[in-house]
Amino acid sequence: MHHKWFCASCVGVIALASLGYRFDSLTTIILILAAVCLIGVPHGGLDHLTGRKLLVDQWGSYWVLPFFGLYLTISLVTVFGWLVSPLMTAIVFFVLSAGHFGQQDTAVGSSASSFQILFNVASGGLVIWIPAIARPMEMQRILDGIIPESMSMSGGSIVFWTQILAIFLLPIAFLDALIPMWSHFFRAKNAVERLVRQGILIGLFALTPIPVSFAIYFCGWHSIRGLRDLMQEHNMKLGALLWASLPMSVGGIALIGLGMWFWFSDRELSVELTRTLFIGLSAMAVPHLALHSITSHWVYRSEKSPMPLERAV
Repeated sequence: MHHKWFCASCVGVIALASLGYRFDSLTTIILILAAVCLIGVPHGGLDHLTGRKLLVDQWGSYWVLPFFGLYLTISLVTVFGWLVSPLMTAIVFFVLSAGHFGQQDTAVGSSASSFQILFNVASGGLVIWIPAIARPMEMQRILDGIIPESMSMSGGSIVFWTQILAIFLLPIAFLDALIPMWSHFFRAKNAVERLVRQGILIGLFALTPIPVSFAIYFCGWHSIRGLRDLMQEHNMKLGALLWASLPMSVGGIALIGLGMWFWFSDRELSVELTRTLFIGLSAMAVPHLALHSITSHWVYRSEKSPMPLERAV
């Protein structure tokens, strides 16, 4: 049911874009920020519970020290990276995010396969690779707003290298969408639904502004499914999950608010939104991506060894 509602919503947004609707209104911006704060950020709000499961056996009640110390360090390094080496930071962030998005549609046990990782990066990164090809000038403007003015490089350099990646990865994503049609690992109905969804997403990413298409995909598809998985994983109802995720969610919302306040003094609102989304979300996302890569490794090992599954998440 979620698949159908999500696809219908995407088609509606594509239709609005085709009719010339302008998505830069204050209402649209408020809706994007509300969705990111209320849906996008909370889906990573239980990372501390995951960290506790991984570390409590070795560290006992002191597990919070290595977990939050490393988690916050990775966040700060990410922010610092945008300011010092934006090209490398952007490419690493794009590839990590693409792999994480793609992994959501993949069985955990197969995540250790090199070919599967490549397919995950290719298909999960459509939200990045398609805009790089179809909306390069918009992507460059966004990145130019992130890169410090004192640096000689521009967002065009990041777009160029992202396009190189896109040219290599898009055929692989196309192959990944077709393989399930004849693979016995997928039922035919699921394969067709996935193919249709990928086609609709390509249209969304190509025809609508990048902040809009990213927010729809990140909140409406990835984060909602992430929240659902967390409810099952931790045996929680939605209210309990949102309450448990409150500390990290408040921190994320505060980061977004701080970014908006800090940059809003002398720049247009659209620049504030994109700068905050890219730097703020990447600072929260990179440690989240690293953590879930580690847990996937533990789960994969648990399938090949006697280690109890409860040791992994």
